[in-house]
Amino acid sequence: MTYTASHHEMAPGNHPGTRKESIFSRFIEWATQEDEKRHLAWVGGSVTSMTAVFFPITMGVILLNGAGFGFIIAAMVSLVLVVVTNLAAMPTRYTIPCFFLGILIDLGVVVGCLLHG
Repeated sequence: MTYTASHHEMAPGNHPGTRKESIFSRFIEWATQEDEKRHLAWVGGSVTSMTAVFFPITMGVILLNGAGFGFIIAAMVSLVLVVVTNLAAMPTRYTIPCFFLGILIDLGVVVGCLLHG
């Protein structure tokens, strides 16, 4: 019987001095830097695009497909999510994910309306 002993120091990616950062930790670091540099731009861009682009398009699709009460509430929740986090002057590490979550909710509502109606 033959046994093979492997050396874990030689395995690729198993170096004791290096540590791989997760996507989440890199995002938090990036968002913190964005807060220092472009906080006002993120606030203005997210509130303006949500209230002037995404919400009206979503409500238009909802109203053209029967105006379901649940769809209207979901669209309003996405708008409130973005507006409240920005009015509360929260850091961009919170407002950026809330903005993208609001867009995803709106997209889900639009797809749900088109499939339902």
